[in-house]
Amino acid sequence: MAKNPRIDRNWRAPIRKSEIATDFGITLARIQWDFFATPTFKGTVPKPDIAYGMIFRWLQELAKVCGVPYNRLLIALRGEEGEKNGRFHFHCLVGGTATRNYHTLQHQAEHLWKIQSGGARVDVRQYVRALAGAEYVCKCLGANAYELGKYSFANTVTLSESVIRLIAGIDASGDRRCGQDTCKNGLVAKAAGFNHVVPVVSNLCDETASTDAGMV
Repeated sequence: MAKNPRIDRNWRAPIRKSEIATDFGITLARIQWDFFATPTFKGTVPKPDIAYGMIFRWLQELAKVCGVPYNRLLIALRGEEGEKNGRFHFHCLVGGTATRNYHTLQHQAEHLWKIQSGGARVDVRQYVRALAGAEYVCKCLGANAYELGKYSFANTVTLSESVIRLIAGIDASGDRRCGQDTCKNGLVAKAAGFNHVVPVVSNLCDETASTDAGMV
């Protein structure tokens, strides 16, 4: 940044972008995820439309195993190219599985991806709710500080419609609680200090991918 802020007109931009990306992580951290996964591809990496088709079919099969409707599965999906070898892969947060046995579901999810991808490597881990926070969510989705600074993180995450509905419900509930009058000793005061942290939905949800995958 230049010594004279007037010279560097964009000096606020990196700060603003970092704050928005952090708010995005905080928003997702409010959701009770079940596990996060890193599916990869074996041999030649398929084209993006094929790769996304494979990952969504995997999630559909996972919903069947869990015995829950696919459109109720909570999904936050991010595709990226590896920094070391440039190979495309996914990072994925999944919730709403209604499972009581995370260990079994973990192995079932891994097995389903190996069938879907022809034996490619996949890492599925239980989401540690005790560590839930913006940084933890970003780590699960493969984002690092550099990416957060560029604000490329939120722009490359696909959220299921179920996630967007849940976030909207959480915010609506917060509005009702914080909008209630608090009476004490005959005095009425408005609750204060509530701030939205949900970025604009249109920037977060790839609705084309969601629709194609059957997310309603």
